Amino acid sequence: MNQIQFTGICETAARALRVDPSKHEGRYSFWLDEIEILIDAAEDTDALYFYIDMGETGPHDRAEVCQQLLQLNLNTHGHLRGAYAFDGGSSRAIFCGELRDAEALDGEFVAEMLRFHADQTRTARDVAGLRAAESGGILLTSVLA
Repeated sequence: MNQIQFTGICETAARALRVDPSKHEGRYSFWLDEIEILIDAAEDTDALYFYIDMGETGPHDRAEVCQQLLQLNLNTHGHLRGAYAFDGGSSRAIFCGELRDAEALDGEFVAEMLRFHADQTRTARDVAGLRAAESGGILLTSVLA
């Protein structure tokens, strides 16, 4: 996927979701119902990658949150195109997803998938006992920088 295709998909998806995207170093970030989503693509791959912030945890809850994320991975293996992860540097849980066959993707489909995964993330956040982001741009500025 080239940068022009990627930009078109991201901007069409943002319009379909009725959100204002921010572009930084070739990535797109936006907020969907108080959930931050980052979209990225590498030119040498045929996939679109997205990262959804699930929230943060306190230092005393990390082990339990990580255990819950592993359980969520086990329960959703094969059903979701992605995995739940934990970034120790920022104390954030993240859903990392992938949409393959990027050449065939369009912004409307990507919007549907992002909406679906944001809803799944909201449920997973409740299961893992995570707190929503209190400041903007966590994924774009720290986790994936």
